[in-house]
Amino acid sequence: MKKRLAVCLFITVSILGIVGHHPLAKSEVSSDKISVEEILAKHLESIGKPEARKAGHSRVIAGTTRVTFRSRGVATADGGAVLASDDEMSMITMKFESSQYPYEKIGFDGKKVTAYQLHPGDYSSLGGFARTFPEIFKEGLLGGTLSSAWPLLDFSSRRAKIEVAGTRKINSRDLVVIKYSPHGGSDLNITLFFDPESFQHVRTVYERTISSQMGRTPEQSPSLSATHYELVEEFSDFKTEGGLTLPHTYKIHLSQQGSGTQVSEWTMNLVRFVFNQKLDAKDFDVSTD
Repeated sequence: MKKRLAVCLFITVSILGIVGHHPLAKSEVSSDKISVEEILAKHLESIGKPEARKAGHSRVIAGTTRVTFRSRGVATADGGAVLASDDEMSMITMKFESSQYPYEKIGFDGKKVTAYQLHPGDYSSLGGFARTFPEIFKEGLLGGTLSSAWPLLDFSSRRAKIEVAGTRKINSRDLVVIKYSPHGGSDLNITLFFDPESFQHVRTVYERTISSQMGRTPEQSPSLSATHYELVEEFSDFKTEGGLTLPHTYKIHLSQQGSGTQVSEWTMNLVRFVFNQKLDAKDFDVSTD
C-alpha cells in the first residue's frame, strides 16, 4: 500500500509540478538491402549501450500535454502526462483541466488492459481503441522506445513476425519500413518506421478498416460506408536520459473515417525521466483508481 501511494504521489507531483545529447553516427547501410537483423542491431545501438538498456527496466516519464478534438468543431485542453513502465507492464496517464475529459488512463498490468471510464461504460476514443485492440499494449508497442516493454529491446523472446518493407517517404523524409505481426495474429495492420541514418524508431501506424454492414433495405445499403481507423504515433526531439537516447516529443493521432470524420490528437512534451522506480502491478490497473 505504501509503495502504491508513493507511486501515485510521484505521478501527482510530476503532473502538477510541470507547467510549462550525443549525436549518433550516420549509418552507411543501404536501406534497400538491409536485413531485419541489421535493423534490429542498429536500432538497439541508437537507444544506448547494452548495460544502459538493461539497467533502465522501469521508467516513469513526465511532461506536459495538449489534446485536440476535431469533429464538427475543434476543442482543446492542456494538462500533464505521465508514462510509466516496468518490463512488459506499461501505462499512459494524462490529466486535463476539463470536466468533460478530466483524465486519460490506459494500463497493462501484464495480464489485462484497462482504461479510465469517462462515465460508466463510456471510454475516450483512445481508451476505446486500446480496449478493442489490446495487443498494442500487450505487445509493448504503444509508447515506442519510451516504454521498457518495447518489443524490439528483446525481440528474441517474442514470437512476433517482422519483415522489411522497403522505404516510404513521410513528411519529405525517406524512412525504413518494417511490418510487425503479433504472435496469434491481429486485426490491425502495424507498421514501424525508422530513420535510415540513426535507426531511431520515429513512427508507428496502426490501421483497420471495417466493412459496411448491410442496410435493412436495398435502398439503405449504398448509403453505408466502411469505417477506417488509423492511430499514428510520432517520436522526435531525441536526447540522452540515464544513458538512453529517448524521444522528448511524443504525438498520438487517432482518426475514424466513415460516414463522418473524427480526429483526436495528443502532443506530449516530456521533461522528467526517472529510472528504476519501484513499481507494482497494481499501479498499472487503472480500473481500480
